[in-house]
This record gives sequence, C-alpha cells and structure tokens, in this order.
Amino acid sequence: MTNEELKKKIAEAPEQEWFKTVSVTFNFLIPPQLTFTGVSAIYEYVNQQIDGWSKYDNLPDELVQCKNYFSTIKNYISNFVKNYSQNNTSNLNSLWQRDVVSYINNRSQCPLPYDIPQIDFLVNVYQSNQDAPQCFKGAYWFLLKLSNKAVNISNADFLCGVILAYEFTFKGNAKITDRIRAERSSISKLKNSFQKYLSESEGQLATHLNDANTSYDDYVKKIDELKTEKEKLFMDWFQDIKEGQWHNWFENIKNEQWGQWFSSTTEKVVALEETYKEKLKLEEPAKYWGNRAEKLKGQGWLSLGVLVILVVGICVFLGFILWNPPNIFKVSILSEDKSTAIKWILVYVTLLSFLAYGIRALAKVMFSSFHLARDCEERYALTYFYLSLLKDSKVDEKDRQLIIQSLFSRADTGLLKDDASPTMPNDIINKIVPKS
Repeated sequence: MTNEELKKKIAEAPEQEWFKTVSVTFNFLIPPQLTFTGVSAIYEYVNQQIDGWSKYDNLPDELVQCKNYFSTIKNYISNFVKNYSQNNTSNLNSLWQRDVVSYINNRSQCPLPYDIPQIDFLVNVYQSNQDAPQCFKGAYWFLLKLSNKAVNISNADFLCGVILAYEFTFKGNAKITDRIRAERSSISKLKNSFQKYLSESEGQLATHLNDANTSYDDYVKKIDELKTEKEKLFMDWFQDIKEGQWHNWFENIKNEQWGQWFSSTTEKVVALEETYKEKLKLEEPAKYWGNRAEKLKGQGWLSLGVLVILVVGICVFLGFILWNPPNIFKVSILSEDKSTAIKWILVYVTLLSFLAYGIRALAKVMFSSFHLARDCEERYALTYFYLSLLKDSKVDEKDRQLIIQSLFSRADTGLLKDDASPTMPNDIINKIVPKS
C-alpha cells in the first residue's frame, strides 16, 4: 500500500481525527528516540527507513534484522488500516496497541534507523573486514552496549572492532575524519529524503487541486444547465398564460377532475359530520349503560350472597327444630290435649312462609339484576356497532329507526306482572274495550 492509498483509506474512515492524533515513539538502541503523530506520518517514516536500508547491498545479519523490523511494521500498519479503519475510537486504541505499538516497542529486534552515523560506520567496518567478521561484532557490541551478550574480548578481531567503535564514539584523532564523513553522509541522506518526500507531497497536492477544480467545474456546469431549464419552463408557462392556453387547461381540469374530487370530498366530510353528531348523541347513553351494567352486576351478586346465606340459615334452623324440638311440643303431642302442639305448628308454618316469601323476593331481585346488566351490556355494544356502521357504510332511515327504538326501549325487569316494552295508547284501549 502506497502513502497516497493509505491517506485515501484514512480519509474514508469515520474516526479521521483519531488517525491524525495517534502518536508512537521509536525507542532505538542508539539515540535519537523519535516520536511521530498521525498514522500517515508514521507510515511515511517507516517507508523512508525501508528505502534507506534497501540502498545497502552487503549487510550483516544484525543489520538485516533492522531492515526486517521496519518491513514488519509497514505490514502491520497497512493491515490495520485495511481491516479496522471503520471501527470506533475505543476499538482502534486497543487494536493499535495490540498489533502495532507492541511490535514497535519490541527492543529484542535491536532496531536501528539507517540515517544515523553509527550505521555508516558499522557498514564500513563490515565491508572493510570481510575476512574478519568478529571485527564487526566487536564494534556492534560496543556501540549498542549489549552487556547482556556473551563476548570473547580475547579474540583479536573482536577487540579491534571495539577499539574502532571507541575511536568513532569519542572522536579519536586517528578516526575523526571518519566521523565527520559519516555525519556529512547522514545529513546528505536526510536532505535527499526530505526533497524526495517534498516532491511527492507537491504531486499529491497538485492532484487533489486538479480533482477539486474538475469537480467545481462540473458543479457549475450542472447549475447552469438547471438554471437554463428552469428559465425555459418559466418562459413557456408565461407564454401560455399570455395566449390563454393556461386558462383553458385550468377550466378543463376544474370541470373534470376538480369536480369529481370536490364531490367525493364533500360527501366524505358530510358523512363524517353526521357520524360525529351521532357519536355526541349516543356517547353519554353508552357510558350510562356501561356504568349501569357494572352496578347491576354488583347488586345481583350481593342478592345471590344474601340468598345463599338465608337458605343455609333456614336449613340449619329446620334441622335444629326437627332434631331437637321444644319440650312443651313433645308433651303436647303425647298428651290428650294437642292444642298446644297445633299452635306451635302454626307458628312454624307462618315463619317458614315469611322466609319462603323473602327467598322468592331475593331470587327475583337477583335474576332481575343480572338480566338488566346483560341488557345494558348489549345496548352498550349495539351503540358502538351502530356508530361503526355509520362510519363504514350508509344506514337507511328505516334501519336507523329500528336501531334507535331498540336502544331506547324499556327493558323487562321481571319484577312486575305486566312488565314489558313501552305501551302504546292503542294497546291500552284494546285491553279496556275488547274487540267484538
């Protein structure tokens, strides 16, 4: 993935600010320690290091490891942008630490940048002493201060490399010119690298400006076309108005479509007004019938409870009298004078008659309450059924009168002998004067 492709991918990410502000520090074994902000800047630096290391042909394994270090980081960053650019900030932070930062901070790879004087010195030592590889190892050991590595200072070549690194580090007279040349070479590489990436940035800027100008020209062209089209439509409309064609067209629409729409709409409005009026008329009666049904049910259940208690009480009372009658009743039954027993029997019969009458009255009240409650529920349901008929279909006047008569007719309570629907005057006359 090139730098330009990476920038385009970042530009499409929802969390662009995160990609611009994330930072990482390269803690090299030899200073400087460099900090970069922004994924694009980090990626550019890694590419720069890869290009710089590629310029060296014959490198020892220790320095090839540095080149591989930057190549691996490049792959990690490229895969991170490809796979996770659409994630949110919290996921990006954890994934970035896991996949990229953990490897960048892995000092076991002995990472070194190519553009420091020590690298030129080490490459010189390695290429100048091909027949003595321990010389390079000594210089490498001294410069990187690898105290944890087992060394053999008794080896003459190794010691020679240490002395060369010592002179290079502390600018000894014998090797001072090498240090100067290495510094100049490092500065020259930095200058060339800066010029290279400056040229690439200028090219990318020119490309973006060109794309922006092209888009702007297309947008202006579309606006001009839209303006021309609207002006043409307006002029055609205005010309039709002047010639009277608009008036004729409007009259045709008014006579055909407008008339049909207005008639159907007017009918719907009138029907809705009638339905609303009927709702206002029947809403309060419907509420009354609903509340009345609940009250009548309560009365019915109360009457049923009292009736059950009364029947159970009478049964207990009769059982008690039959099982344990009064002594005076027993004596009177067994004696010759049975007048006292007859008196007690009459008292019991009278008492039982009153209790039976009370049971019958309570039963009538109970059944009447349940009957009237059911009638109120039916009237309540019939009211809303009638309103739904008015809304969804047309009801004839005869059907409407039948429904209204059913809603407001008197209900049979069952408490009176001649309890029935409303009695008309001719019915009363027929009862008084029988037909001949």
